Order: sequence, then structure tokens, then C-alpha cells
Amino acid sequence: MHVHCTLSQALNHAVRLGVLVKNPAIQVRPPRPPRREIKILNKDEIGALLATAKETSSELYLPVLVAVTTGLRRGELLGLRWTDLDLKAGVLTVNQSVERIGGKITYKAPKTATSRRLITLAAVTVEKLQEHRLAQTKERLKFGLGRDPRGLVFTRPDGQPLDPDSLSRDFPRLVAAAGVTPITLHGLRHTHISHLLMDGVHVKVVSERAGHANIAITLSTYAAYIPSMQADAALRVDGWLR
Repeated sequence: MHVHCTLSQALNHAVRLGVLVKNPAIQVRPPRPPRREIKILNKDEIGALLATAKETSSELYLPVLVAVTTGLRRGELLGLRWTDLDLKAGVLTVNQSVERIGGKITYKAPKTATSRRLITLAAVTVEKLQEHRLAQTKERLKFGLGRDPRGLVFTRPDGQPLDPDSLSRDFPRLVAAAGVTPITLHGLRHTHISHLLMDGVHVKVVSERAGHANIAITLSTYAAYIPSMQADAALRVDGWLR
């Protein structure tokens, strides 16, 4: 697919220069890339991962908890600010994302309108975030840092933002220590979305929570995790007939 795209762009350029009359690659249907298998944690493994993080890596525990209970992308997770949270109402708003460009951490708006979204938080997530806010305030006072102008939820002890690449490198070590299915940090997002679908949450709600551009993306990516919906539909049809 990537070869076809590159070739097509080159031929389009040749058309603009007048070397070719038309782009022959347009007549060729590009091959579909093979669908990658999504790896997720089962519910017991989620508990094991969180328990291990709590025991061995306090810096990873809350980012992992928030990621697996909200489905946030890495950049959205690390870009989260306290002003994006309403812990009384139990909701967060995705307003910005973080990425490393040219060795520098930068902040940007969500890439699409649907990426800017409201997510209702689980009660345990609200509780741990409240505890973290209090601990973070005490930590900053201890270091004499004062108020963080960026207002980030996740920072290093010295108040600097967490490095996205470092978080991705540290996560596999946590997974290995917990002895669970080997997944990447992004696998926490897959885990969240997949379990919502398997638990029967409506796909439109899941799609909105994930920040997908449309329901079709959710269905095509996570189709394997919706078998119970088909079974439920068959039971309902059987109920009509009886």
C-alpha cells in the first residue's frame, strides 16, 4: 500500500510537469494492508498490572489507571491538565495533546473535532486523581516549586512534564514484571475500548469515548470483540417468535 501511494504521488508530479498525460496508478486498486491483531489484557490481567504498578512503580500507577479506564491516547494522557478535569462531576475533557518533535516536548490541540471530547470517569479513577492532586501539591511545596504554570496532571517529581518516549519505554518493563499479556502502552487504549464493547456498551458511546471520527472505525477495528451482541440479537429474535 505504501509503495502504491509513493508511486502514485511521483506519477502525479510527472503529470503536473507534462511528462505524462495521466497517472496510470489511478487505475490500479491499492492492496489493503494486513489487519494487525490487537492485543488486550483480560480483566484479571488489568488488576495484576495495576497491583504491580502500585507496588513497584508509583510514577506509572496513575497514568496506567487513567489510560485503561478512559482509553486516552498517550499524547492526550500526558497533555491532561487539572483544568481539563472536573472531579466533582467526575468528567475530563480532552483539550490538548503532547508529542516530542525534534527532541522538544510540544503541546497541540487534538487532531480532529471528535478527538476533543468529554469522558466520564470511573469512581476509582476520580478517587485516585484526588489523592494524586493532594500529593502533587505537597511535593511541589517540598521542592519549593510553587504553582505549575502548565497545570499538568502527570509530571516528574521536579515538576517537569513526563517524556512520552520514556513512558513508552518504561511500560514494557511493568508488563513483564506483572507477567501479563505483552502489550504496548497503546494496548491500554485497545483494552479499554474492547472491554466496553464486550460488556455491551453501545458502539456509538464507545466511539465517542474513544474519539474516533465515526462509528465505522470502531466497528472495523474492534469487530472481533462484539460477538456477544450478535448472540444477544439472536436471543431477542427468538423471543419475538415465541
